[in-house]
This record gives sequence, structure tokens and C-alpha cells, in this order.
Amino acid sequence: MTIINTYKGKKTPEGSGVTVTRVFGFYQKNELDPFLMLDLFQLDGTKKAGFDWHPHKGFETITYMLDGTFKHEDNLGNKGELKPGELQWMTAGKGIYHKEMPGKEKVIRGFQFWVNLPKKQKLIPPNYTYIKTGEMPSFNKNGQLVRVISGHFNDIEGPIQKNMLGINIYHISLDKDKEISLVRQDDKNGFVYFYQGHGKLNDTTTDDNTAYKLTPGEITIKANEHLEFIFAEGRPINEPVAWYGPIVMNTQKELEETFKDIKNETFGS
Repeated sequence: MTIINTYKGKKTPEGSGVTVTRVFGFYQKNELDPFLMLDLFQLDGTKKAGFDWHPHKGFETITYMLDGTFKHEDNLGNKGELKPGELQWMTAGKGIYHKEMPGKEKVIRGFQFWVNLPKKQKLIPPNYTYIKTGEMPSFNKNGQLVRVISGHFNDIEGPIQKNMLGINIYHISLDKDKEISLVRQDDKNGFVYFYQGHGKLNDTTTDDNTAYKLTPGEITIKANEHLEFIFAEGRPINEPVAWYGPIVMNTQKELEETFKDIKNETFGS
């Protein structure tokens, strides 16, 4: 295993009065295929800031809460609330308007991943999968805690299976001096994102708030202190990406048609 690239999170304005930590995104859109973007967000629910009404089309969003609550609403009449440890996997497909607003807690923190859809799935109807409290399977032994969001870890099956793209996503916590071995599979792209604490990635000392793209093979991660990180991998789609704002298609013409639909109020129909 070797490190192909390193992505340091940067403060980026988003939504209505929100600043997120963007680990990777538009300028790295082909590098981690099928993953498009990863944000770590932290909001203050006592302030009027959030992600008000906006469209999405052609990809999926994964919102995973660490602290506080997040309220979701869309133009199809769906409403919901995410609490710590809960997750929403939203397939925007042919198009949806939604908003995500914080609860009233002082600290509201979580991740949002964007995952691309292959051309033949970009216009499917929008749909949701929720993982609520107590529904996420985990491995918890000897100072290792692995929450299996998607795919498989050893003999543990996550609640979300994206078999076409073979997506594995784990949220891993290690106590000080504990270590874990993972395998980056040969046919996949992926990254490890360290967001709390420091440790060793094989022989490399990790930086906090940093993602590493790795070649396939076995990796060993050891915690120098309590360590929290995300491991993610999936099969690349290997298709052209035409991306502007919250719309991800395959061609510039498809983007233009989408924004024309938004202007004409026929978006998602």
C-alpha cells in the first residue's frame, strides 16, 4: 500500500450562513470516483444558519450525524429528523428539492458524502434509506469500534448495500495504542479520512482533518491517542462528469437542460 494523494480539509462557505470543512470536492471530481465530495459540517443551532431549499439531481447524498440533530424536508412531502449516530442515504435521481436545517443544540456536527450515479441510474425516481438509532451494526472489541454504514466488514453486513458500486463505508474508533488492519480492494477507489486524533497509517504519521487516497492492499492503522476516522471505497464508474453546483450529469448539454427545467419550474418531472 502506498499513498497516492493527500486531501487536507479546507473551510468553505455553503448554504445559508454555514461554513463546512471540505475534504475533497469539485476540483478532485474524478480522483476518487465514485465519490464526488466529502464535507464535515459543524453548526450552531442557536443561530439562523443551515441549508435552505435547493435542488439535487444525478447523484446521492449521505448525511451521517455525530452530534445534535438535523431536520430534513423535501418537495415530495417527506420529512424527518436525524439524531447522533443516524444516517440518511438520499438518491436524488431525476431531481428533488430539499432543505436540511439544524435542531436547537449548540453543537451540530456530521458528515455529508456525495456519491455519483452511473448514467443508467441518473434519472431514476428519488428515494431514501434511513439508519435510525440502534440499526447500524458494529464490531466492538478490545478498543476497536467499527460501525458498518454500507457493505461488509468481516462477517458483518451493513444496512445499505450498493452492489453495483460495491461501496464499503465504515466509521472507526480506536482507543489509544490500539490498531486495526483493513484491505483496500483491487477493483475499487477509496480513501481514509482522519478527523479526530493522530495515529500511524502503516509507517506514515497521520494529520488530522486529512484524507488519504491509497493503492490497493492491506493497511494497518494504529492510534497514538483516541482516533476517529472514515474508511470508504467503491468501484469507479469511469464515465464523464459534468458538474455544476448541486447537479451532476454526464454532459454539458444535460446540465443546461436541467437548469432550463429549474427556470421553467419543470425540474424533476
